[in-house]
Amino acid sequence: MDENLPLSVTHDVAQELQRKIEGLSNVERAFVHTDYEHYHDPHEEHKPLYEKHHIVQSKKKSLKDILLFRKKAMQQGQAEAEQAERASN
Repeated sequence: MDENLPLSVTHDVAQELQRKIEGLSNVERAFVHTDYEHYHDPHEEHKPLYEKHHIVQSKKKSLKDILLFRKKAMQQGQAEAEQAERASN
């Protein structure tokens, strides 16, 4: 959008676009972003959004995997603490 346009105009344009998109049958919620220049890299500006869609399937961990990893880490930490306690006695 033209950088000299007032915020009220750019806001109204973006809001109208959002409402039109949300009016589509398969769209529940839309988030419209407007900018006054196009030189920046949107992948950097919205990095978490793009990373989410490009996660390699093999790198995804289930909640079960995460909890098991934490359980193992806690058990290892407890074992190390017990060893340190025995060594100090």
